[in-house]
Amino acid sequence: MTPLTAVIYSFLFGLLHGVLPDEHTWPITFSYAIGGASGREGMKAGLFFSAAFTVQRMLLSEVAYLALAPFLLSPTINGIVYITVGLAMSAAGAIVLRHNRYPHLHLLGHHHEEAREMGTSIAVLSKHHNESIVPTSAPPPARWTIIHGFIAGFGFGGFSLFVNTVAAPAMRSPWLGFMPGLVFGLGTMIMLVVIGYLFGASMRWTHLLSEQEIKRIGAQTGGRTLFFGGLLFGVFGVVTLLGLDRNLPVDAGYVLIGLFMIIIAVPAFVYTLKEVLAARES
Repeated sequence: MTPLTAVIYSFLFGLLHGVLPDEHTWPITFSYAIGGASGREGMKAGLFFSAAFTVQRMLLSEVAYLALAPFLLSPTINGIVYITVGLAMSAAGAIVLRHNRYPHLHLLGHHHEEAREMGTSIAVLSKHHNESIVPTSAPPPARWTIIHGFIAGFGFGGFSLFVNTVAAPAMRSPWLGFMPGLVFGLGTMIMLVVIGYLFGASMRWTHLLSEQEIKRIGAQTGGRTLFFGGLLFGVFGVVTLLGLDRNLPVDAGYVLIGLFMIIIAVPAFVYTLKEVLAARES
């Protein structure tokens, strides 16, 4: 394979890596994009994540050129990546959920706690002697995806195996060893920006909810998917380290992304939607 062919294939695989459901990209991009509840914030989430991912891929591609790929692409490293990504996701989700509380009701007097938020305003609703605090939702900042993107870049799948074991060694100079990783990351970036936009904008495609309700649903869904998705990643990390993923009938990555959407993302959205609608009626 010539260097030019290797670079072209790496870019095309990057496009596929971004558009196909992938456990290292979609769960994180979805959580932040849906949390921002807008196409613009979704694009930022995809851009920041894939920018850090691209930098990491460049470094890994260069290292692979220097013949360290067998060590870096071991199942043990992948298991550690799952656990590390999971910890980062759960920590981010916990922060978001901690700062986005639902109405706190005090039955005695007018005393209440201050709602702690990420620099957002609050609306205080009073009725008789009861008070409720309804904070303006603060979604997970898109810039946090930089951390997730860099960590997730250490994970590997079929596409990254090609980049690091075929494309990188095809470069004929250590000064070009990073190129396959760079174009692979750029291809991923293009698709994740588009997908992030679609995820974020999807929150605006209904006219049945108010602006505040859309923000609330987005922030809470994003926080919950990050927190519980992180726990799921941690479990899969342990499964991978123990070698139990070899008993699965399909690739572990597809099982992970399927479970994430079925038992975490969709239920989190439905639960939050019901929660917001119930608050409207109360």
